[in-house]
Amino acid sequence: MKSWQQLAVYIVAAVLITASVTAAITANVVQRGKKDTVSFSVEEYAQLRDLLVLDEIMESVQTEALHDAPARADMTASAARGIVASIDDPYAAYYTPEEYEAYLSNINGEYTGIGVVVGQPDENGALVLDVYKGYAAEASGVKVGDLITAINGRGAANMTLEELLNEAEGEIGSVTSLDILRDGERLQFDVTNMQINVPRVTSALFNERTAYVRINMFTGNCVSEFEAAFKDLTERGMRSLVIDLRNNPGGSLESVIAIADMLLGKCTIVSVKGRASEEQTFTGKGDGLSVPLAVLVNENSASASEILAAAVQDNDAGVVVGMKTYGKGSVQTTSRLSGDSGWLKLTTDAYYTPSGKSINGIGVMPDIEVDLPDDMKGTAIDKIDQENDAQLWAALDYVRDLAEQNAA
Repeated sequence: MKSWQQLAVYIVAAVLITASVTAAITANVVQRGKKDTVSFSVEEYAQLRDLLVLDEIMESVQTEALHDAPARADMTASAARGIVASIDDPYAAYYTPEEYEAYLSNINGEYTGIGVVVGQPDENGALVLDVYKGYAAEASGVKVGDLITAINGRGAANMTLEELLNEAEGEIGSVTSLDILRDGERLQFDVTNMQINVPRVTSALFNERTAYVRINMFTGNCVSEFEAAFKDLTERGMRSLVIDLRNNPGGSLESVIAIADMLLGKCTIVSVKGRASEEQTFTGKGDGLSVPLAVLVNENSASASEILAAAVQDNDAGVVVGMKTYGKGSVQTTSRLSGDSGWLKLTTDAYYTPSGKSINGIGVMPDIEVDLPDDMKGTAIDKIDQENDAQLWAALDYVRDLAEQNAA
């Protein structure tokens, strides 16, 4: 690592705490003739002294370091990432204004990238959950079930998901290098970035008017897409509904609450409580679903997916089918830093199911536990042969039987 990069880590708080220090300082200005005197408390002076020391380091890097010094904006970004890395929050992230725009484009389903969905990185790397048909990753040979061990030369183990996505995204025509582990074999792919446009919701009407809706992520236009699909299926006379959340890594709290409201009617959806905020309970206000419901989940269903699954389960609005979910019971908040110096995302709240349980690190246990055969695990959900999809059939059989009973 270059010396200026190492020094930048130590100036972490220089930029990010400037606003908070300034806001915390209560200055008492006393007029004495033509002179102004500003007085501080001991605590306020200590904060200011620390800030001045860090600012001195930044100045030294720019004026005395042997190697070329980075621009102050680059040191600011390094400092910000350093302070985020120093806290025990795997979902925290700092974004420059440019990075934040790319992040928003990504979650909205329109972005420049390689065309994959990946799970939360762990100590081994990041699992490829889906490869979008017709995009660069598929053309390069990347497959669902591949384990990304490094990206652009950086080890992917224990990266945050945002760090990995930032590495994977670049200008159209730029190349992302992936080190892949596949069935014990180590592979390397160079994938050219391109414009990606991905719908979040797909739907179909199966035999016996059983409706099927897959939500691949609670981001972008998923609410309007779900609403349109739900309206279409209702008008076509659906008698039961299966919602597929398998391999759905989550998304926004607002999106999942809006979709849950369409399904559950008047009930508690989720409660959220943070260190600096009062507990907030979100409730449904709509009429709710009038046909049998099953929600499909697996070990890669996380965050917002777990909120919906737990809400359906706790309110006896349907059944959860599949395997125990990932277990991410926290909510992240993104806020703009002063002076347009970037955006900070922190885990600020924990969420609780309608029954008051936290599923963080635990997951949601399905009512009907069904696993896929080993040779089918790691296959993209839309590429699983429906005839052999035991999880889907368990859900279909349940809602169809119940629909028949209701009709009798």
